[in-house]
Amino acid sequence: MSTIDTMRDILHNPERLVADWKAQGKKIVGYRCIYVPEEIIWAAGMWPYPIFGTPEAITQADSYFQPCTCEFIRNIFDHALDGKLNFLDGLVLCNTCDAVRHLYDMWITYIKVPDCHIINNPQKMYDESGYKYYCVELKRFKSEMENLSGNGISDESLQSAINLHNQTRGLLKELYSLRKKDPPLISGGEALDIVMASMLMPKDKCNQQLQQLIAEVKTRESPKTRGPRILITGSIIDDPTLIQLVEEVGGVVVADDLCTTTKYFWQEVGQNKDPLDALSRYNTERCLCSCMHPPERRFDYLWELIEEFGANGVIYFNLKYCHPFLYEAALFREKLAAKDVPTLMLEVDHSLSGLGQLRTRIQAFIEML
Repeated sequence: MSTIDTMRDILHNPERLVADWKAQGKKIVGYRCIYVPEEIIWAAGMWPYPIFGTPEAITQADSYFQPCTCEFIRNIFDHALDGKLNFLDGLVLCNTCDAVRHLYDMWITYIKVPDCHIINNPQKMYDESGYKYYCVELKRFKSEMENLSGNGISDESLQSAINLHNQTRGLLKELYSLRKKDPPLISGGEALDIVMASMLMPKDKCNQQLQQLIAEVKTRESPKTRGPRILITGSIIDDPTLIQLVEEVGGVVVADDLCTTTKYFWQEVGQNKDPLDALSRYNTERCLCSCMHPPERRFDYLWELIEEFGANGVIYFNLKYCHPFLYEAALFREKLAAKDVPTLMLEVDHSLSGLGQLRTRIQAFIEML
């Protein structure tokens, strides 16, 4: 399928897109977290660029972070120290966990990217005082992006950016609806690549690709292989290897609750006369991350996915030292057991070491199902 190949090529080789964007005299702002309002960056005429990790071994970053720090964060900082992120004109992080807050401190101390910002998003959802605080934070962030870009952000440009990104979300959700079939028309590994490419690409180009892709997937012949329908959740996964591992041993990954998949696009920004207020409501009313409270909201969302996609079992892939998701996994395993949903908890390295042992445990789980 040529469109999937095109999107994968962009995901793994974004240098050409970066060069074209820079040649127009435009800036690129990196970000790390689904709670960063990329619409504000886009409305300022800049490209919001998600920062993913790689399975490469960590080298220099281990001299700056304690070894019990999230390996994903150390991996990102390693790339920054190597100069692989020098094309960025700024970086935006969110107040989601201790590791990210420490990354912000280390970044502004040692990395020569011109601007680094952190958004103090409240962790208590559906709280009016938190919402008011977050409104002030987004106004501050909007001003910072205007200063960085040299462009003003009008209500019209921000609303246009919201509409564009909502279109991306809607197209991704339409694509994911094709995974409800038995067997699904796209694999879990393909879905991860597609969403990550969609996160990376400028949305005007992305939406064209997604429309073509949906049309192509609908013409696919239904796969002949069948197996237990699996939902994957847990810490960030930015490499399809773990998902492909589940599929190689007979599981059919029909849904994924990850920062690089459904958490990114499952809800849309609501319509509001004040687009900044709409973004504030959006990010304080979607409980998608384990750092957000109350956890019951997040479990309700997870359970809706399980029912909607007809999952027979759940696999948690939790990065070592990713404490928010490690704490959540134990709570949710009990809740899922009460609903007779088999669950497998696996602690994994971001470098994907120990795949042999993981394969054995996953295979046993799939055979049990």
